[in-house]
Amino acid sequence: MDQTVQYQDPDYLIVEDNEVTKPDNDSDSDSGSNTQVVVPNYWQSGIFRKNNKLMVHRIEEGTNDYVNVKRSFVNGMKNFEKNVEFVGIHRKNYEWSVIDEARVDAFRVFAAAVASRNGGDPNIKYGWYGGSREEIREILCHGFRRFENRSSSYGHGIYFSPANNPMASARTSMADSDGLMHILLCRLILGKPEAIPFGSRIDQPTSTEFNSGVDDISSPTKYIIWEPYMNTLVLPVFIVTFKADSSKTGDQQSVRMKRKPHLRFDVLMKHLANYLSSSNMALINRQREAFYKNKISRHAFIRSLRMIAGDEVLRPIMKMFYGPQ
Repeated sequence: MDQTVQYQDPDYLIVEDNEVTKPDNDSDSDSGSNTQVVVPNYWQSGIFRKNNKLMVHRIEEGTNDYVNVKRSFVNGMKNFEKNVEFVGIHRKNYEWSVIDEARVDAFRVFAAAVASRNGGDPNIKYGWYGGSREEIREILCHGFRRFENRSSSYGHGIYFSPANNPMASARTSMADSDGLMHILLCRLILGKPEAIPFGSRIDQPTSTEFNSGVDDISSPTKYIIWEPYMNTLVLPVFIVTFKADSSKTGDQQSVRMKRKPHLRFDVLMKHLANYLSSSNMALINRQREAFYKNKISRHAFIRSLRMIAGDEVLRPIMKMFYGPQ
């Protein structure tokens, strides 16, 4: 998890069965169709409202990003005191905004500067950070700031839990109005950390030798980035969304994941090529690219797919893959 993870392959876009096969009234349709595109509830809710402003895109199942982040979260939540349902992952895209590109550039400059003082190694780690929906949105849009209600038992800084221990940060997450909780996975430039005793009131390294703090040098459960450096030594990368219900009892599984078959976009396109003209296939690919770049919503993309391909072509393919409903 401490290696750079590449952006998702757009061919891993998943087309859900109920987005094509369930008819309903769609008052927004320009074509007069009596079908409704059914979008997963969490995509329309919580932190993902107005996600163009947040500059995030959904990570599809099967990609390296999805597999690695989910594994880190799920394995680290096995002993959580509540039942947890893993919902999904989004990734902050720093290529869609000049300001965000500047944030990445600043992170790289500081990584190089820290590395030059630490034998060539900036000591970059992943760390979890939990908070309310509003706080997570604020961080994604504008960066970190001082939150007065945060613990300062190890000095005045931003506290992260290691990649293998999301539980500590999950406990600081708060359910939004949709019952969803969100936790950031960030890249941290730790450089040379120093042990910070409990009860410390410091707000910066004790000397120029150090760059960050930890609660325990040999086995840290807290990474501490001091407030003056909270937006240069930290780069939010992933947002994991989950639900946590009442306390588990007995031998209940602590992390649940709904498992169902998925039809990848590239597989669907191979089937559609047997029915559609090359010009229509090119139209669908252009719409897919617009969705991937966050220029159109998933709802608009699926609607375009249905208008171009036609339900009479799509539904047999979906039923062949998912089975009769």
